[in-house]
Amino acid sequence: MLKNNLKLSFRNLWKNKFQSFILVFGLALGLMVVFFIGQYIHSERSYDTFHSKADRIYRVPLSFYKNGELESFEAMNVAPTAPALKAEFPEVEQYVRFSPEYGRVVFKHQATQLEAETVYYTDSTLFEVFDFPLIKGNPTTCLKRPFTAILPKSTAERYFGAAETWLESPIGKTIKMNGAYDFEITGLLEDIPENSHMQFDALLSFSSFATVNDDPSNEWAWADFWTYILFREGTNVKQFETKLADFNDRRDPYEQESYYQESSLQALSSIHLSSKLDFEMGANGDAKTVNFLLLIAIAILIIALANYVNLATARAEERATEVGVRKVVGADKKSLVSQFLSEAFIVNSLAIGLAILLILLGQSSMNALVDKSLPLPLPVEQLFLLVPVILVVSTLLSGLYPAFFLSNFTPSRVFQKENQRRSKEFLRKGLVIFQYSISTALIIGTLIVYFQLEYMRDQDLGFSLDQKLILKGASSIQDKETYIAKYQSFKNQLLNLPAVEFVGGSGAVPGKNYLDLDSHGAIRLASENEEANAAFSTTWVEPDFLKVYDLKLLAGRKFDEAISSDRDAIVITEKSLKLFGLNSPEEAIGREVMYWRKRRIIGVVEDYHHKSLQHNLEPIIFRPAQHSFLYYSIQLNPSSTSNIAGTVASIKNTWQQHFPNDPFDHFFLDEHFNEQYEAEQRLGRITIVFAAFAIFIACLGLFGLASYLMTTRTKEIGIRKVLGASISGIVALLSKDFLKLVLISFAIATPIAWFLMQKWLQGFAYHIEIQWWIFAISGLVITSIALLTVSAQSIKAALSDPIESLRNE
Repeated sequence: MLKNNLKLSFRNLWKNKFQSFILVFGLALGLMVVFFIGQYIHSERSYDTFHSKADRIYRVPLSFYKNGELESFEAMNVAPTAPALKAEFPEVEQYVRFSPEYGRVVFKHQATQLEAETVYYTDSTLFEVFDFPLIKGNPTTCLKRPFTAILPKSTAERYFGAAETWLESPIGKTIKMNGAYDFEITGLLEDIPENSHMQFDALLSFSSFATVNDDPSNEWAWADFWTYILFREGTNVKQFETKLADFNDRRDPYEQESYYQESSLQALSSIHLSSKLDFEMGANGDAKTVNFLLLIAIAILIIALANYVNLATARAEERATEVGVRKVVGADKKSLVSQFLSEAFIVNSLAIGLAILLILLGQSSMNALVDKSLPLPLPVEQLFLLVPVILVVSTLLSGLYPAFFLSNFTPSRVFQKENQRRSKEFLRKGLVIFQYSISTALIIGTLIVYFQLEYMRDQDLGFSLDQKLILKGASSIQDKETYIAKYQSFKNQLLNLPAVEFVGGSGAVPGKNYLDLDSHGAIRLASENEEANAAFSTTWVEPDFLKVYDLKLLAGRKFDEAISSDRDAIVITEKSLKLFGLNSPEEAIGREVMYWRKRRIIGVVEDYHHKSLQHNLEPIIFRPAQHSFLYYSIQLNPSSTSNIAGTVASIKNTWQQHFPNDPFDHFFLDEHFNEQYEAEQRLGRITIVFAAFAIFIACLGLFGLASYLMTTRTKEIGIRKVLGASISGIVALLSKDFLKLVLISFAIATPIAWFLMQKWLQGFAYHIEIQWWIFAISGLVITSIALLTVSAQSIKAALSDPIESLRNE
């Protein structure tokens, strides 16, 4: 029986080759897209799961409150928090802290001198909490002694060559940091997995921190430390949080009702997708994006399966005769269901085979689309074991309804041509509406993502990004006076270049690094009491920094190197006025501020976007400095753009004369500022690509459906042509019913898309307003696509010879 069913199934599919091709190809595309989206979602949700104790590891972030309202929520905490938690609560088994080396880090080994982008100090308890794979070294002791370091394999290879060429291990060898500190390499790590929210080029022992910086052991207001705790097995975290509230009350360094700080808990598994705190270790993912893509995957799979149901039920009248004859000669319902499921099985088998081929061919393109190397969601052997399950499930989902629908026909009604036409048409129309509702919603979403990205790129930032060359500051000169002399000589020589207008050193530049701006609390007007304390973003700058960025002065003046009292002066942004309780820029000039010590406000500049438009404007305080700049900002003359390469070469030559022990590293500010939108740009690319697939698969189904239905109306078309109907009239008549369904789809999709995209836009501090014309464009696009799809078949039918069509009937 099975052999006979398969033979009949192949015969039926071959008889309708065009529709069969559409079914197989559309389903294969759908399965390919679902696999790729599933692969991406699995990758995003797998972050930090490789740690064996991941379910017991929690980060301890820090919140700052002013007058009962959350003022800032930071991923970092103060250094004493972790030891205190372990000492006071038996539930805490262990802790580990990380703190970044904020300055530029250049490691040197013999003649090799290279910059390390991300360097953290960390506790020796690292391997008691996390499972970073240690290749060489003792996990218990490798970070205990001061001035010890562990390196990932890729970092070690930069300094010691490819691992296979090592005559001896780098363990025990020394690298010099910034020409001042010798660190012994005591451990080698495998490269950090991509699905870790913390990535680094080197780890230094925490016991070195106090020597290189200051001792933070008892500093309850110095929040520069990412803090992780490991709970003992069986700990009720919810109950522990109630104890943490009492801990916060006892350990708050401010002890004020109006201004205070609180530690909280954040599960390790939630950090990558759900955490958007200030001072994160790096750019995290977005749970909303993952959920959005999951919906797209489900929608695309349903669209692909709906194509099968649509075409199968559309052919019901043709298949009804076959069913009637087979029932007359003794076929029962079970054998008929088996027959139609066999057809679905063959279609799905071919589709899965084609999907596997498309996946193999498209994997590199998918990796490029999401800008990461996506791992398989399961081991290869498990994936192959899963294929039969997918085949059975997809066969049932696509074939079960058509099988029972067709097998229920009765011979008497078949030969009277009464085959539940209304039920069949209602289902078919419903599936078309569903498919095009999804497609329309995806077009609307894609347009809104695109216009939001354009809005962020075009928005006035309060300063110009154009022609700003940024150099990473020299780090090898430890003596303050030597540094100042070298820097001033370097700066003066640059200013003699015709292409250079201004040069300004600073501790931060807009958009470069989320850790560059400091965050300091307990700042207030000197005339106020501690209840008026507030938190500000701060950075140190050279006077000419404000010239480079052309920040608009609202009142007062900018820094002047010739005025010695300016060393204790500050310039503030307009946003700072409210936190100081001041009503105007003019009122701020001359007021003294308590910021570690008394400082005088000499100027107020207009607000500018130091970070991307995802963030609100920040209250920023600029304080003057003469040394230890992390960046040198160079404003180039617009007339020099014709020879940028020559200008950069001249600047590099000048650099090497003054800072021979520091690598020359530069970038243009506009490129780095726009990197902040990388996640949104990636979402835009993914949405556009998968929306295109969804629309294409829906159009495939509509094209096949239209093709088949036109063949059922050949007699009608022939009669109309004989009676004088024009080709345009026939095309309009045949297209009208489909366009009605598309318009209904548009009406359904519009409010749903508006609601979902409004939610997405709320994640931006500055965003577009969704305009009516976005929906108009989307409606026009989806209508045009549907019209072109149907018209291709309508025109073909209208151009056919009416005599032939009537003779065939």
